[in-house]
Amino acid sequence: MTAKRLITIALLAFLAIGAYFMVNVELPPWSHYLSGLNVVLFAIPAFWVTRRWLGWFDSFALWIALGLYAIGIETLAIYTGFPYGHFGYSELLGAKLFGVTPWTVFLAWTPLMLGAYGLAGNISTNVFARILLSSVITTAFDLVLDPGAVRLGFWQYDGGGWWYGVPWSNFGGWLITATTGAVVIELFLQFRKPLLPVPTTLAVSAALIVWFWAFVAHWSELWLVYIASIAILALMIEFGWKRKYRLDEMLVLCDDGGTPLTTKPKSQVHSNDTPLHLAFSIFIFNSKGDVLLQRRALSKQTWPGIWSNSCCGHQMLHERPSDGAKRRLKYEIGFSGVELFCILPNYRYRAELDGIVENEICPVFVGFSDREPQMNIDEVEATLWQPWSEFLERCRRPDSDISPWAIEEAELLHSDREFQRLFAANCRPS
Repeated sequence: MTAKRLITIALLAFLAIGAYFMVNVELPPWSHYLSGLNVVLFAIPAFWVTRRWLGWFDSFALWIALGLYAIGIETLAIYTGFPYGHFGYSELLGAKLFGVTPWTVFLAWTPLMLGAYGLAGNISTNVFARILLSSVITTAFDLVLDPGAVRLGFWQYDGGGWWYGVPWSNFGGWLITATTGAVVIELFLQFRKPLLPVPTTLAVSAALIVWFWAFVAHWSELWLVYIASIAILALMIEFGWKRKYRLDEMLVLCDDGGTPLTTKPKSQVHSNDTPLHLAFSIFIFNSKGDVLLQRRALSKQTWPGIWSNSCCGHQMLHERPSDGAKRRLKYEIGFSGVELFCILPNYRYRAELDGIVENEICPVFVGFSDREPQMNIDEVEATLWQPWSEFLERCRRPDSDISPWAIEEAELLHSDREFQRLFAANCRPS
């Protein structure tokens, strides 16, 4: 079992156990601090995905817009009863803005809204259908959340209601507010025009929230709520997880100056006419002056089984080349914490093998480490430390078995003064 899967199982178990204590242990006076922390932690996954999707600036702008809208509509509802019906918050969700609305509403509603939109955006391409689906999905989330929150005393409705203390008017209000929220997202995306498709992984936070409140319902014996939550989670897996894409598998197609133009799945990019896209290349040296080589996995679409430099990869949208290089270095050969120096920031190449073309703007990084690689067998067939001088000779042979970009990069590095200085300072060839 992978570390990622173990962490996921541990997190789900922690949330289920946490829900048990929330239901069965009297909440202490300081619990509003814990509630605020929980809201922030639940929001982090959705914000992380939004940042990868839209970039830092647009992510903050969208979250602020949705958060302020949530605060505004909640405050309106408390004062007027529209659109949810008359209700009031307890002190358990943190300090209240304007004396009525907890600050946590800013972060509590937004990941649910974005999660619903992430699912809706992958079910329908019609804007009106997306808005309607977003509204219905967000309201479905509240079918699970609201009864548990009433049970724990986070808020109460005047006169109670049919769904474990929640009135019809509340769900009608959620349909209204979520419809408006979806319109806000649609208008924002029309204005900013993101280069990545809507990721279903926006719903990760929403799934964790539904999971937590499902167990609040379970421990509270709100059985209809629990059954509804399991059904919602099953549908989220069916329509969300199965349609997700990996952000690091979306190549950034660019113009000659490196400006991103669009994105496309890696599996659809490489052909006999591969468009220019963003990448990076890495050379790792040990203290003896050996360069780490890798033999590319036989399953790779481009240059399978060919010996090349230490690591290569593709830059994600909204990612600095140096960050992408560190990410890929850890993924392919298990190196982390290695300082990387960008020696050839403007390197570009085009190469072809067996009808498949590589066409990349590919900054070249150099790093130094004496650790042994831990191969990701999906990416790397074998590794080898080879003295730098021997590697250069190997590259210069007419029948060289080294990838064409690594050959070009090696020669450029060999003649670069900054590389020579770094190599002399960090390596002592025997």
